[in-house]
Amino acid sequence: MVMNLLSDRKALIEASLMATISSFFVISFIYIPFLSLLLILLPVPFLVLATRHGNRYVVYSFFITSVIVGALTGIIYPVFIVLIFGPMTLIMGYFFKRKASAYHVIGVGTLVSILSIFITIQLVDWVAGIYVIDELIQMLQSVIDHQVAALENMSIEAISREEILSYFVIIIPGAFVVQSLLICFLNYYMTAAVLKRLGVEQQELPEFSNFRWPGNIVLGSFIIFTMSFASRFIEGIYAETLLTNITLIFAFVFFLQGIAFISFFIKKTRINKPLRMIILGIIVILSPLLTIVAFMGLVDALFDMRKLKKSGA
Repeated sequence: MVMNLLSDRKALIEASLMATISSFFVISFIYIPFLSLLLILLPVPFLVLATRHGNRYVVYSFFITSVIVGALTGIIYPVFIVLIFGPMTLIMGYFFKRKASAYHVIGVGTLVSILSIFITIQLVDWVAGIYVIDELIQMLQSVIDHQVAALENMSIEAISREEILSYFVIIIPGAFVVQSLLICFLNYYMTAAVLKRLGVEQQELPEFSNFRWPGNIVLGSFIIFTMSFASRFIEGIYAETLLTNITLIFAFVFFLQGIAFISFFIKKTRINKPLRMIILGIIVILSPLLTIVAFMGLVDALFDMRKLKKSGA
């Protein structure tokens, strides 16, 4: 009984500490614009808390964070934080606690994150009368106009504004999926790294160079592509839009495995870690290499080039 009380007290102290730290970072991200991108890592302390003590303390910590942030910035920010990150954090924390596999945690987290984003968009439309997609399209149009004008000033022939905007509008759903997948992927590995540093035993804590999707990913993607292609024969379905988004999503999926594949073989050369990170960063930044890296990921998924299945990694 005494041990349970001490354990509960320790968990509450940790939850309060996480809430205080998270609140500090959220407020910093809000008022320091160039740090705002790091907001996607907000779930990390809550996932650590969920793994150590369970989701009920995550709910408590989220509530305290929302109260602190709301008191200092207004109600809008905490509402968005809870709607977008809350469900994803709880579901990922649940599977982290049960030591589920990496792609299980990431996959379920991604699905819940996508649902949260679309529900939030609908709520904003319903409550505030602001259609987020229209606002996003206007923002894209402004950026495209600026970039095309810059190219024209340098006498470089550019694709028409309408074609570029049309393409970006088409891939908005796929972009939301990719964003959710990336957020869950980064949060998984950051949380795993923190848990490892804290000495918390985790069922699967693979190095990024050993990351791979489940073996049936290729078959699954082939089936989805086939069904998407067949949808062109069904009235009312925009098959080209569907195929474009599916292509974007699976290109990103295999791109992640392709980066892990490259990291695996660079590691074999005994290049030191900082230089290895710089090389991988350059590969990620250089857009012409994205398709090649995604293809390498597909080949690795098909033929297990790293022999991870045999080694049990």
